[in-house]
Amino acid sequence: MLEPNDDQWKILRWEDHIVPILEHPNIHIRDKALIAVQWELHARSSELHRLSFGDLEDRGDHMNILLTRPNDRKRLLPLCGSMPYLKKWVQAEHPVAELLTEDADPLEEAAPETPIWTTIHSNKDLSMAQLRSIIRRACKSADVPREITLHDIRRSRAKRLAVQLGLRTPALRERFGWEPHKHKQFVETFQDEDLNGGVRPRPPIKCPECGAWTPPHQPCLWCGADH
Repeated sequence: MLEPNDDQWKILRWEDHIVPILEHPNIHIRDKALIAVQWELHARSSELHRLSFGDLEDRGDHMNILLTRPNDRKRLLPLCGSMPYLKKWVQAEHPVAELLTEDADPLEEAAPETPIWTTIHSNKDLSMAQLRSIIRRACKSADVPREITLHDIRRSRAKRLAVQLGLRTPALRERFGWEPHKHKQFVETFQDEDLNGGVRPRPPIKCPECGAWTPPHQPCLWCGADH
């Protein structure tokens, strides 16, 4: 469960801490996908780490992601704005493609147990330490104001949504996978207006050139066309 008394300055912001990574030309799509997906899903580190192809359901303009908690309880969450980054990684760059036929779609034909987060050049899953290293390198490359972690993202998203939706709402508890008896009340020592902007990535758009889903306001992830 998240701690209630973190200082306001520790709260991450989409425009300040995430966008510089996603827009950096030299950060690999796998690393962008990892950070973008965590911002939108705000999963436990263990839940994100254990994602496999069998946990992904492609719904066109979004994906459904099945998260499995340490106690094996599951919850299904939609992935919308961050979906293009994840789809580009698993469909175009993931090394599992080397094990499939040339025109195969990994989302449809990769073995369900295939890990999502692997090394770039081999279908070998990453350790938690390697995931942490990916984020540290990305922050350094993009000159992010402070080094961030997967847990920092989850904590920041919880605070933002607590202000907007009310921490006691069942929907919020369900989204974060919190047990009601473990629920703690946050101390609201931060300004609502400071937390209301940039809660999630904007929904993707279809590229007018190649027809693929891609984030708005930046070149297409697939063909590089400007929008």
